This record gives sequence, C-alpha cells and structure tokens, in this order.
Amino acid sequence: MDHIKLSTKKELEIYMNPVRQNLLRLLERSKLPMTPKQLSQKLDISPSSVQHHIKKLESLGVIELDHTEVINGITARYYCPTYVNVRIGLDHPDDTQLQKEVLVQEQIARTYEGFLTQKKKFIEQFNNEDLESRWDLGDILTGVVHLSPGEGEELLKLIKDFLDAHAVPSAEKSPWEYAFILYNAEENLYE
Repeated sequence: MDHIKLSTKKELEIYMNPVRQNLLRLLERSKLPMTPKQLSQKLDISPSSVQHHIKKLESLGVIELDHTEVINGITARYYCPTYVNVRIGLDHPDDTQLQKEVLVQEQIARTYEGFLTQKKKFIEQFNNEDLESRWDLGDILTGVVHLSPGEGEELLKLIKDFLDAHAVPSAEKSPWEYAFILYNAEENLYE
C-alpha cells in the first residue's frame, strides 16, 4: 500500500479538519463510491460545502474521483478513498505536534465510540446470547506480551501487511474499524 506523509502545516491543517475526517471515514467505510450529495445528507452539511472539503482532500491524495454518471442530464461525480497509509509525523516533533496528538486521540476515541454503538445495537438484537462467543461484534484487547526485538518487528509487519491486504472494500466484505496501539514498554529502553 502506498504511503503519504503530511509534513507541512498546511497539509496537516487540511487533513486534521474534523469535517474532512468525518467525510473520509464515511468514504472508507462505504462499499461504494459516493457523490457529494450523498455525503452531504450523511454529514448534514450542504453539497457545496462537501465539494469544498473534497477538493481539499483530493489535493492531499487521500480521495479521488472514481467515476461520473449522467443522471437526468446532470453529471454526478462519485468519490472514493485512495486507500493509502497516511503518516502525520508523530515521530518528528514540530510546532504542530499538539494538533497531531489531538487528531490521533480523536481517531482512537471515535473508533471506541463506534465499537460501543455497535455493541449496544448488538445487545438489543441478541440480548440472550453470550457476547464473548460472538466474534462478529469485534473485541477490545489489552495486555502485555513479551517479545524479542525481532518478534516485535514481525508482529508489526504482520498487522500492517494484513491491514494493507484488506483495505479495499468489496460487496461481500464488511468494514471493520480499528485502532491499534502497540509499543515497546521496556522501562530502561532509551536510557
């Protein structure tokens, strides 16, 4: 999967805009490309505002025009994500470090909130079933594993390769949202 590194303040401001993040998330979760009108209905903002945000995201290379269709004499433009890994440079502190950290915190919180929403729907639908035996809901895993330096690299590579291989939607697959945090927690690692 291709990578895009956002390094300028302008690029980061474009990407970190909350409306654009919501727009991008909708496109990433959708199995089909969407028009600005469809996006505006889901985001509850005007189609012209959506068009403005689309142009900004297109300039970064994170969404693109998929195709056009003429419907009742009007050309409808359908957009989709470009399925790239976006790097925002958390590993290189600069004057936008705080904004980058807030963006990551918001993305993690949004993923957790999405999990809780789906869990609530699941419980309402299947209230008598054992939640722990149902993998279609998803899961939250926390803990500590003990890995050698090579095993840590191997685990990260396995996760990244798996995610890259499954980034593009299809009709027979469901979108699964994720937020992984995996780090070397050795106390004296950098002393």
